[in-house]
Amino acid sequence: MNRKGFTLVELLMVVIIIGILVSIAIPNYFKTVERTKGGSAKAVLDTIRKAELQYRAAHDTFVDVAVGDWAAGDISAFDYPEVLATNAGDDGSWTYTVAGSDEDVFTATATRNLTAPTVYQNATIDLDQDGVWTSSNPVHL
Repeated sequence: MNRKGFTLVELLMVVIIIGILVSIAIPNYFKTVERTKGGSAKAVLDTIRKAELQYRAAHDTFVDVAVGDWAAGDISAFDYPEVLATNAGDDGSWTYTVAGSDEDVFTATATRNLTAPTVYQNATIDLDQDGVWTSSNPVHL
C-alpha cells in the first residue's frame, strides 16, 4: 500500500514549531519598533537642545515651552527649526516638552503616547543642557 501525505502528528509538530517561532519573533519586533521610535525622539530632543543652547548664547537664558505652545506660535522668538516648531509638539508617537528651572538649567522631555504597546506607554526620555540622557524605559537609550 502506497500512501502519500502527512500524518496528523507531523502537521501538529509543524504548527507547534511555527507557534514557538512566532512567540519569539513578535516581542522582538515590538522592541525593534520602539528602539526606532526612541531614536527618532532622541534626534528631536538633540535638535531642541542645540536650539536651546543657541538661544541661551544670544539671550543668557533658556526658554520654557509648554505642551500646547508648539503649534500656537508662542515660540516665535525662539529659533527652532521650522519643521521642529510645527511638528514636534506631538508627532503621533511622542509628545515633547521643554522645562527650565532657572536660566542655567533646562530639560527637554519626550513622553511616549498612549498609542504605544502597553509596556511602553508613558515612557520618557530626558535630555538636559549638558547632553545627559535619562530614560524611564531602557529600550529607548
